[in-house]
Amino acid sequence: MVPAIIALLAATQGYAADEIKVSPSIEADAEYLLTTEDFMDAQFGMAVEEVLPGPPIVVRTTGAMFTFFPSEDRLTVHQRLGEQREALEAVFTTGMLSGLRVTRQGTGGVLLSARDGELRLRINSDSLLMLCDSRPAQLSYRLGLKPAGLRQRATDFLFLDEYGAVGSYIAAGEGGTATMGAGQVDYSLAAGQVLWLSVGPPRPYDWEASYNDRVVWHWSMETGYPTDEQIARWSRYGNMLLQQAEVMLWKDWSLRFIPRDGVEEFRRVNDTCERHGMRNYVYTSPYYFLTGTDLEDKAMNSFDNFAVTGFSPGDGRGLNWPIFLDQIRHVMEQYKPDGLYFDGIYDNIVRTYLISRKAREVVGDEGILEYHATGSPPGGGVYLPQIDTYFNFILRGEGVQSMYGSDDYLRYFVSTYNISNSIGVLCNNNDFTLDQAFMDRLLDNNIRLHLIPGWLEDYRKQVVETLYFPALNEALRPRVEAACAARQQESRELWSTLETPDVMRDLDTVYSEDFASFPPVTKAPEPAVDSLPVTQPPARTHRVPLEGGWTACFSPNSRGTLSGEGGVLKIEALTNTCAYLERDLPDDAIAVQCKLRCMPGGGASWGPGLMVRCGDQYWRMNARSDDRIGVDRAMGQALVDGYHNGIWYWVRIWLLDPWVVYEVSGDSTQWTRVQFDNARGQMSGPKQLVVGKLSNGGTCLEYSDLWGDGVSYIDELRVLRRR
Repeated sequence: MVPAIIALLAATQGYAADEIKVSPSIEADAEYLLTTEDFMDAQFGMAVEEVLPGPPIVVRTTGAMFTFFPSEDRLTVHQRLGEQREALEAVFTTGMLSGLRVTRQGTGGVLLSARDGELRLRINSDSLLMLCDSRPAQLSYRLGLKPAGLRQRATDFLFLDEYGAVGSYIAAGEGGTATMGAGQVDYSLAAGQVLWLSVGPPRPYDWEASYNDRVVWHWSMETGYPTDEQIARWSRYGNMLLQQAEVMLWKDWSLRFIPRDGVEEFRRVNDTCERHGMRNYVYTSPYYFLTGTDLEDKAMNSFDNFAVTGFSPGDGRGLNWPIFLDQIRHVMEQYKPDGLYFDGIYDNIVRTYLISRKAREVVGDEGILEYHATGSPPGGGVYLPQIDTYFNFILRGEGVQSMYGSDDYLRYFVSTYNISNSIGVLCNNNDFTLDQAFMDRLLDNNIRLHLIPGWLEDYRKQVVETLYFPALNEALRPRVEAACAARQQESRELWSTLETPDVMRDLDTVYSEDFASFPPVTKAPEPAVDSLPVTQPPARTHRVPLEGGWTACFSPNSRGTLSGEGGVLKIEALTNTCAYLERDLPDDAIAVQCKLRCMPGGGASWGPGLMVRCGDQYWRMNARSDDRIGVDRAMGQALVDGYHNGIWYWVRIWLLDPWVVYEVSGDSTQWTRVQFDNARGQMSGPKQLVVGKLSNGGTCLEYSDLWGDGVSYIDELRVLRRR
């Protein structure tokens, strides 16, 4: 049977319901979310509390207050949780809000329209605003907060501080652009594009649940179901059982959800958990669910021959979300677990938001939902708090132990406090050492841990019993608030420093290089006839020591040359290969900057750039052939549109321990801040300066397709320190 939601989607898009097996498009789903009568009731503690028809028109949700001034084409959004303040002020194209009125309202959402329906808006109870104009449109918003965390991916932005978040995302449609200046974002939208504006947190943080809901996380490749004895023992350490036994739990885990050992065995686990005061929730994965996709024949249904086949591929498109929704509804109705665990979702915010809200409907407000969100849409470190907020737990950090030392990563990606206000959990399913210092760091950032049964057999049993569980009580809240206040003050001091007009006048140049006296040509050796791209470390880097402290470095297949041409460093190499210079960086360096130019064949991730390396950490900016500036670091990549290839730009990286600040300029005088990270504990030790073509992972790797010859340029390199 086609679910009712698909029938509604079909009706709005002109499809016959019985013809739809998968979603027709992301645009169709975005349109559905914008116009549907669905989601018009309050959900999961979030509601539309008041609507005033105006003028001004006021919509008050649990987390925010939206005030429209149609005659001024202006919107203000005030944050109501975390800290009461103006979060943003948006200004629209003249006349864009003409005739704005409320057309439908409920406890879960409000629909508005202007100009006889040419502009349509929706505000949901989770403080997410959606808008779509049938004409091209411009809008700008000014931030009311000074962010301590900035995340950008193309036209998507997320600004964060200790007490809230503001985000904006082009959710659907092509052709729009976005630029960011000092505390402001400007959008130019193509006709029919859908823009989402987000204010967080959407709901209050559940402190009691964060103290008392303790999860035992069971994973196995050998058996899908724990014994009664195991459950009895684990119940002494937790009141929830997360069964991530994957394919040993279900017969066809990538295609459908049928208990491998039968319904009675599944119920045994449910009943045993209930007897011991535990709630049981089970593995399902939108990402690995392949029914209805063109990857269906690649589904893996057991660990048989796993050494050869490995895991089945995932599908981040989410076009089959209606089928997945039908399957999880069947799981909850037929097998009656207490909730669901999602091992990743989709790579777009539209379908991820939609399935998250529908999943919350399926399990109910009292059910358990957990989202393993180490990678979250839209990506590049940017995420949508209004997705996370529908989950009890957000699990992040798998396989990125290198980021466990980053306060920026822990506070603004793993911890959800004052952002989505779900419970943020570190995915510590590895051998990372749990000691007093690290436990303090997690707790100060209001992060939780799941207990893995294997921990009960090693030193971690004592750690959780003596350092972790005893801290989960009413005393934790003031501790977290004090840490928030200290970090907020630190952030304000950074902003004060960077906004001082004469900050550059207090710096001396430690080192500069105009490449006028650089060796005429330094050339990589010819690769062997059978040489393959080096796509995994360690790379066999060809190194050539040069005078003046530089070393020239080439990846094996670069066919590269580095040359001083007219006082400019000219880099010639295959597009997706490495050709760069490196040298030691003085300990007192506070900023590095250079002028760079990426030509059409200069490379995207391998475009010319500037990088500082410290141990296994790196901070890099580069110009890209796809008309963007890239910011790369161990926590991920951020891409900034509007910087065209073939044009000279200046980039600068500030090393303001513990902050790393990234700026770009078109004239070396007016700088735009495009990213900043908190790198506490990551800057100690010797540092190296790298200039040239390098992979976005900060290492000398190549892409599997080397493409053709490319040219790029670097000039006016400067290393700066305090006077």
